[in-house]
Amino acid sequence: MGEAGPSGLDPVGSRSLTATTARVVPNVASFAVDGGFWYSVPPHLTAVGVGTVVRVPLAGRRVRGWVVETATTRPTDGLREIAGVSSPHPVFDHGLAQSMTWAASHYVAPLAVVLAKTMPPNLPKGTETSLPPPMTGQRSTSGPFAQIAREAVQGKKTPVRAVVGRWQKLEWVEALMPILAGGGSVMVVAGTAAEVSQIASRVEPVLGEDRLIALTTDDDAGVTRCWDRSQTPGRLLVGTPRVAAWRVADLRLGVILEEGRRVMKERQTPTIHVRDLMIVRSRVEGFNLVFFGPTPSVELLAEGATIVHMPGRPWSLVEVVDRSDEGPGMGLLSDRVVAAIRATLADPAATIFVLTTQALVPRVVDEVNTRVGGRVAAGGRGDPVVVGTEADMAGLAPVTLAIAPGADYLQRGSGYRGSEEALRQLGRLGALLGAGPGRRMMVQTDDPSSDLVHALRRADPIPYLEKVLVERARLGLPPSTEMLAIELRHLIPPTADTEIAGLGAGEVLGPVSLHDGRRWLLSGDLSRVRPALRSLVAGWREKGTTVRVDADPIDL
Repeated sequence: MGEAGPSGLDPVGSRSLTATTARVVPNVASFAVDGGFWYSVPPHLTAVGVGTVVRVPLAGRRVRGWVVETATTRPTDGLREIAGVSSPHPVFDHGLAQSMTWAASHYVAPLAVVLAKTMPPNLPKGTETSLPPPMTGQRSTSGPFAQIAREAVQGKKTPVRAVVGRWQKLEWVEALMPILAGGGSVMVVAGTAAEVSQIASRVEPVLGEDRLIALTTDDDAGVTRCWDRSQTPGRLLVGTPRVAAWRVADLRLGVILEEGRRVMKERQTPTIHVRDLMIVRSRVEGFNLVFFGPTPSVELLAEGATIVHMPGRPWSLVEVVDRSDEGPGMGLLSDRVVAAIRATLADPAATIFVLTTQALVPRVVDEVNTRVGGRVAAGGRGDPVVVGTEADMAGLAPVTLAIAPGADYLQRGSGYRGSEEALRQLGRLGALLGAGPGRRMMVQTDDPSSDLVHALRRADPIPYLEKVLVERARLGLPPSTEMLAIELRHLIPPTADTEIAGLGAGEVLGPVSLHDGRRWLLSGDLSRVRPALRSLVAGWREKGTTVRVDADPIDL
């Protein structure tokens, strides 16, 4: 075995042809190897530098690992040699390694697990080495993104921005072309592959295949090819949340679409959130960062993001349907909404989307079929009327009429985040409407004078979200305080309660019984809790306990 190295990554020892030693983090999902081990570099391995994927001897076998530091003066006596180079093309540089080290600490995960997210499924081949052809015929653009592009071209570092607007119009993408023409790269992160395809179909005729990288597949070969292409500057990478951990050549600007969506946070450990990782990356690596969508998250407001409004409304006009005077038993849809559905369907080309909760989808489908006449699909596509949840909105073509049968129960369905989630989902719903006369969003409510309805009518989410932020602080909820959830399943140690209580969190709630385990919630200043928790997690897993650590939990 090589000599153990210190924990963390040092911003020294960049790629060097004369490196004689290298610190390697083995690709082993264990906290025990986080610090890596020092190995000597044989003279014939000249392509060893930070980010190189190598093979090293470890505990009687050979394993793959990543070089995180090199040296030319460190003694080689007693060190074992690196056995070989799996790929000479580095999968990260110092800046990205530093960001992923932060992620390993914040999300209480082994460093190898987060470093693995920086590389493609197959070993990089470095086949995409030629620069794309020069760009010609750029159109003149104006607006916030034109200014954002100019600053990126000039290399001017700017604070994180939250751009409030409707990204689906996609004119903003053309404003980014000067960055690509100047040799820089842009990363756009969308929630789903369907949305990546939606953006790519608009951009490809303008950019051409050479400049556009669209990650629309989970196929290993396809993902690896996209990763390889992103290592040449002057390209636009559009991808799902997995690309947020990728190294991109000469990255000048990151654009994250609707960062408040649940799809932007991994459900399994490590529960990395695209927003938080990209904020850290932008600070460490020096590229500019923009979050774009109809409603920023309160976490983004708490971060101090500069608010910028796109021209026009972030969502379409809202028709509020007051149901406060209606008695019980009136159904989920008012007569006014049913009449609007019938009138809209008089146009055979019209489409309607009804947003509800998963539990209510069957009831809404039955009611529309009964009262309108059997032209409804539950989720999916194809029928003139689609009833679904937020997940069914991804990649949906523009609709003629958007309906929210219950703004009130949307607020009650997401725990402590209910107020924010209701506005976010309704903002997304309003952004589904296409251009043209007669297109509108109808929102039913029992409280037409509420702050939520007022925000929808004004089409300005910021005052409403600022109130939510203040209320969260009053109640001691995120983002005013840190929170972390611990879930243990199978073979739960009898000492778990005492061990968790001894971590030193400001407050420990639980345990709460799960189907096959227990859950604790920690809150307060967790800066000292995370290092201590790493040791506990390692010990629990060695005993056969299944552990899930949810940093910054969305659901409490």
